[in-house]
Amino acid sequence: MPRKFKSTRRAYLKAAGGAVGLAGLAGCIGSLPGGGGGGPIAMGSILPVTGDLSDFGPGMQEGVNLAVEHINDAGGPLGREIDIFNRDSETVAQAAQEQYSQLVSEQGIVGFVGAASSGVSVPLAQGIAADQVAQVSPASTSPTLANLGYNDDESVKYFARTAPNDVQQGIVMGMILNDYVEAESASFLHVNNAYGEGLAQGAADAFDGENLGLVPYSSQTTDYTSTLDELFSGDPDAVGFVGYPESGRSILQTWSDGGYGGEWVLSEGLNSPDFFGAIPDITEGMYVSSPDPEETEGASAFTEALGHEPRVFSPHSYDALFLMALAVHKGGEASGTAIAENIRSVSRGSGPTFTVGEFGDAIDAIDNGDDINYQGASSPVDLNENLEPLNRFAILQVSGGSTETLQQIPRSEFE
Repeated sequence: MPRKFKSTRRAYLKAAGGAVGLAGLAGCIGSLPGGGGGGPIAMGSILPVTGDLSDFGPGMQEGVNLAVEHINDAGGPLGREIDIFNRDSETVAQAAQEQYSQLVSEQGIVGFVGAASSGVSVPLAQGIAADQVAQVSPASTSPTLANLGYNDDESVKYFARTAPNDVQQGIVMGMILNDYVEAESASFLHVNNAYGEGLAQGAADAFDGENLGLVPYSSQTTDYTSTLDELFSGDPDAVGFVGYPESGRSILQTWSDGGYGGEWVLSEGLNSPDFFGAIPDITEGMYVSSPDPEETEGASAFTEALGHEPRVFSPHSYDALFLMALAVHKGGEASGTAIAENIRSVSRGSGPTFTVGEFGDAIDAIDNGDDINYQGASSPVDLNENLEPLNRFAILQVSGGSTETLQQIPRSEFE
């Protein structure tokens, strides 16, 4: 069952519109039944409520649901409510694919927020163009995804993201190894998927010292002794670690018990208060690279509406759903293609600016012919031609089970 949110319709909203034609049904799965007609518009989320990224999934889903509430309270895109169907990816590609297939075939979603892990998002993104379903990931950062989600003639890209490309983060991890750790040699440990391999390679490329090798690991392993033996076989000064909290706890506990030595630089996938709090003595003093978007007006509005400090990628999830709804309204129809063709323009227009909780004002401006600019909860979310943003980044250090900021790297450094 979809999660429904109470709607307070605005008196002057137009009658339902944007019905999608039935021609070419085989190629338009995403337009029926949740996209066609004048009823609610079906959208979904496929996020890691369980599994290796369960530290983050519930917060992401919370961000999605808050966006739906704000959108429906303003009357919705095209005067139609959004029905949101939230599904658990389990941080497993096959499970996510099964959920996606069900959402498309049974619910007729026109778009969805997800997935989190790049290893889950990549296989999903490979099929969305054929279904004409828009996918917006709030957390998948693999460089591979910049080139996925296109239709056959590469005229429309159905995959977008509100999280930055890991080309940025690789530079930051290299910077930490070079300037903070001052390592002369390093090894790189990564979860064995597209996210892990891509970011580890990017960090290794940005490291000025001797690269002793990239070592993959499976998050399903229970004993990481042999993995760490391989990682430390060359006696590196430091380790660049690209992974997730659940397996990361086991890896670092084994590292501590084994007395391997070396300093650790952690990816944003490990930036979880629960992770640091579970093993505070072990993570103390470790460095972390993390997106650190500009403090937009929407960021404070999001936190206030949420009622507590947001988890990592929760604001990105809000922005993902909000942008899809704006794109539907600008495109004039509830379809994945309308989202794909309009999401960039509503994220970076030259006209008036709108932010969190201002959906009604934004669609009024669209109806008036304005070229709007959505400034999000997570960042300004100015999507480039690959439908991804540049973000400011921060270099963090773990202290007392939480993190403190050592340096901010502005977006201009990555342009």
